[in-house]
Amino acid sequence: MNKLLLTAVALGTGGLIWGSPLLGTSSAWAGACVTDPVGDYEASGFSCNVGPVTFSDISVTTITSGSGTVTLGDFSPFTSVIGGSTEYGLALSYSANTGTTAGSAADVSWIYNVAGTPNLDDAYMSFTGTTTGTGTAALSETLSNGVTLSLTSPGSTSATFTPVDSLSVIKDQNDFSGSWGSAETSILENAFSTDVPVPEPASMTLLGTALLGLGWLGRRRGKQV
Repeated sequence: MNKLLLTAVALGTGGLIWGSPLLGTSSAWAGACVTDPVGDYEASGFSCNVGPVTFSDISVTTITSGSGTVTLGDFSPFTSVIGGSTEYGLALSYSANTGTTAGSAADVSWIYNVAGTPNLDDAYMSFTGTTTGTGTAALSETLSNGVTLSLTSPGSTSATFTPVDSLSVIKDQNDFSGSWGSAETSILENAFSTDVPVPEPASMTLLGTALLGLGWLGRRRGKQV
């Protein structure tokens, strides 16, 4: 009976179950990401996963000028459904403030590698903050496959691309006071979705029919016994 059930599931879904994250090569994944200081994530050889997405070789640098200040906090994992896709990512908490001195800056750069099982097929990024006067807050991201994302004010954006198994990422968040303003930011998020196949309605109907048939067969055999 168990062999028949497994066969029906595999046939009913076109074999998709064998490519799902639950039955994938989990032994090759790193440990689960947890909320920890930036310094822990920057340790040599460190990597961690959020669902089927693995982050590694993480480096965060800061640059300030004038009255600008940056204080780094923690990295935290998160999972969210955005635009119909499940995104697996890391959020960097920090405090960046230009102050009100003209020409001041407070910048954060986040560099890392990312890999997906199965392949990565989109990138999502966001940041929070406020500006006054001539102050500006912007975020840009460059992926090693040539895709770029950019924001000229706090918010979020995403980009889809041909599935790839891994990427190198350079992320820059820039705050500038201008001549008579200020900018303050506090959270950076970056996430990716994977090209996990979704069974079509016809496949799901076939699966349901197969399971009902097996249930009926089991009851019939029970009565015969």
